[in-house]
Amino acid sequence: MGGPSLSDVVLLGREQLREGRERCRRVHNQGGHGSQVSTLVSDLYDDIVLEVFNQACRDHFAGEIPAGMALVAHGGFGRRDLAPYSDADLMLITRSRSTAAAERIAQALTRDLVDIGIDVGFALRTTREACSLSWSDPVIFTSLTESRFLGGSLKVFTRFFESLRHGAYLRRARLIRDLIEARREERTKWGVTSYLLTPNVKKSRGGLRDIQMIRWIGFARYGEVDLEKLLRLNTLSREDYRLVRRAYDFLIRLRNELHFRENRAQDILGRATQMEIAEAWNYKAEDGVLPVEAFMQQYFEVTRAVRYIAGFFADDNRSRPLREQLYEWTASRRIDESIRMGPTHIWVDQSELAEFSHSLPRVLRLMSVANHNNRRIGHYTWQAIRNAMQERVPSTPDSESVGAFLSLLSRGSRLAPLLRRLHELRIIEQLIPEFKRTRGLLQFNAYHKYTVDAHSIRAVEAATDFADDQSSMGRRYRRLKDKTLLHLALLIHDIGKGYPEDHSIVGARIARKVGERFDLDSNSIEILEWLVLKHLAVNNVAFRHDLNDTEIVLSFAKEVGSIRRLELLIVHAVADLAAVGPGVLTDWKMKLIEDLYLRTRRYFETGDVDLDQDALAEEIRHQVEASLADDDGESTSHRLLAQLPLSMLRRELPDVLAKQIDQVARSLDEGKTSYCFHHYDPIPSASRYVVIHRQGKQRVGIFARVAGAFMSCGISILRAEIVTLNDLVWDEFWVNDPDHPEDPPESRIEQISERVTHLLDSPEIPVPPRRQKWTMAKAKEPDSVNVLPSKVDFDNETLDRFTIVSFFAYDQTGLLYRIASALSEMGLVIHFAKIDTHLDQVADVFYVTEIDGGKIEQDARKHEVREVLLAIADQDETNSA
Repeated sequence: MGGPSLSDVVLLGREQLREGRERCRRVHNQGGHGSQVSTLVSDLYDDIVLEVFNQACRDHFAGEIPAGMALVAHGGFGRRDLAPYSDADLMLITRSRSTAAAERIAQALTRDLVDIGIDVGFALRTTREACSLSWSDPVIFTSLTESRFLGGSLKVFTRFFESLRHGAYLRRARLIRDLIEARREERTKWGVTSYLLTPNVKKSRGGLRDIQMIRWIGFARYGEVDLEKLLRLNTLSREDYRLVRRAYDFLIRLRNELHFRENRAQDILGRATQMEIAEAWNYKAEDGVLPVEAFMQQYFEVTRAVRYIAGFFADDNRSRPLREQLYEWTASRRIDESIRMGPTHIWVDQSELAEFSHSLPRVLRLMSVANHNNRRIGHYTWQAIRNAMQERVPSTPDSESVGAFLSLLSRGSRLAPLLRRLHELRIIEQLIPEFKRTRGLLQFNAYHKYTVDAHSIRAVEAATDFADDQSSMGRRYRRLKDKTLLHLALLIHDIGKGYPEDHSIVGARIARKVGERFDLDSNSIEILEWLVLKHLAVNNVAFRHDLNDTEIVLSFAKEVGSIRRLELLIVHAVADLAAVGPGVLTDWKMKLIEDLYLRTRRYFETGDVDLDQDALAEEIRHQVEASLADDDGESTSHRLLAQLPLSMLRRELPDVLAKQIDQVARSLDEGKTSYCFHHYDPIPSASRYVVIHRQGKQRVGIFARVAGAFMSCGISILRAEIVTLNDLVWDEFWVNDPDHPEDPPESRIEQISERVTHLLDSPEIPVPPRRQKWTMAKAKEPDSVNVLPSKVDFDNETLDRFTIVSFFAYDQTGLLYRIASALSEMGLVIHFAKIDTHLDQVADVFYVTEIDGGKIEQDARKHEVREVLLAIADQDETNSA
């Protein structure tokens, strides 16, 4: 039997909603302003809600609206800036004696509006209840400040709204503090910077929520949410008002676009959508900048303005306790004829402020003094500087300004927030004109989370945070007597991005120009240029090579040249990684970087990459030998131990390694050719599988079959390392098992281990296809998003015995298996591999030889290998496994 039939008001409302949204879509597609479309959506919702409200009154009260209640729109509905699929926040304000009648209306409203297709947030409150909840919950307060009368008793609504306005004014200081804190918590969740590459246009910093915060603070302080009224009250400058209005229309139009594209509520601006919108809105490629980059640069420019205006408005209206202000003044001292410094702030005398704020050298000197003394610049001083610098005509800075800027860069303290302020005022690009290109510049990968300019300043911030770090990296940072070059290099290390040529090479050329422009000495210019050129060297060596190979470390030491440069480069590399995004600088990566640093420094100090390696290996072997189960020096366990190189002896604690060797020896004594066991590695938070295989005549394809076994079980390989011991291959794989992200159960380990050993022991059996799995995850992004080229490099110089093949590409399921299979089919033997996968990109390094043991020497052979691997990178993964 069917359910109850829908009422006429619901059927009519559904049709009205469908036609109304299509009408709004047409206006939007024809170039209608964002606010125009939002007004149309709000009018549509008004008509539907009022019709349902009136029908409820007809059904329950013979068409009469019960006395003592008012229907109120609030939140975005009250503000009339709804997007096409927004929900509708409604409230019935009622007198106590009208509650029973209001409940019947409320039930009909919520039921029918949901049936029509509008998501409804509904509340039934008395005036006292609504106001009381507002004082205790900033989310409720912010929503009710946007209340708008829809129907019922205007007198009831007016009484409620005046009570809310009057109560807010009495509690304004606390409410404003609570609003700012609630917004800070929201930004922490959705993005503390306005330069996120996949932002939430509503909730990320600089988005619509920050514009709304101006309204909410305005209500608490002045009883007004309308921006034009706040302008007339002189609480917003005309220029700020103009920028906010322009930003609002851009952001609301963008939000409408997202809703129309998804046919549902959607506020996340994903990478694929960015490209589609840039094309639909006719952004053009100019000066090497892609249309999507031009579009997103406008987005970041808009949100940057909103971020700063909202921040200043909040500071203007946030009260500091009078006692705190008096203490700051009485405990202050004069720095010069115009500047005073207190316990926490530094500021310019009011009488000097107008002239002072227009002088770039004096402003930069003030920032330098604030940074050196770890003081915040007073709000009114900074506001005057901001207004003056916005009016200033950009010009080439004089030597005094450059000197003050270098002085600012010489200390950590408050350097990063001051650089952000300088960037907002476009002063950095006056000092370093090439920095202008980085403003809002996308980095089109999931590895980076921020635009180039935001990442660069975050890198400076990551370095200055080392000042209070008790780790070895903190000690190295503090050991740098002059930090100017480090901070400057971090600020400009990615300045070469956005050009066709390698960004490190372009950046190094720009770094030299910057050094000459700043009149640095020749040695400082050389170091600055070198730091920018080599800023990825630590990552390339530590994450993609065998650090136990002395040739690798010697080659790196030769590039570095001195302990001073090593310290600079290591701190630079770690700060750069920390600034990429959350979770990028893992304990695993820090361990590898630290290992590289210690080996290289030891070489500079002693002339040896390692201490006496033979003696160290012998010492560890004795420790392991003491824990072996068998005392017979001729046993398989002892013979295995004798073969292990120092790199493997160092991988485990001696007793753990002894157990592994005993396990492998038993399996070999039993005639097995393959063995696989599992450990959970807490450092990278990944499962680690150790695979041992006696090769026999099968010298190629072993790595590929292991990778295929993991792929067929639905497991992705994060990292891999290979060691060959005469006839024995001893491989280690760090993997991500989506079914068991933590330590997997024994049954799962057995399933995977059996799959690996079976495929190795039966080379004639084809590798099973990768496991297919139903998922509710969002569909894979289109290939058009992957704008960085795949790359294959060959290095025959670093190692005597092997060709190093480096492969860079966007990740795909089963990619490593296909690469390893291709190398095997081309007759190449993999002797060592280091797999580095992060989010959407892989950087795999293989030490390979031809089957006869020679390197890949001939250009034709290199071309063949490169073409095969690039074809794999470009292959559609849906047709590959």
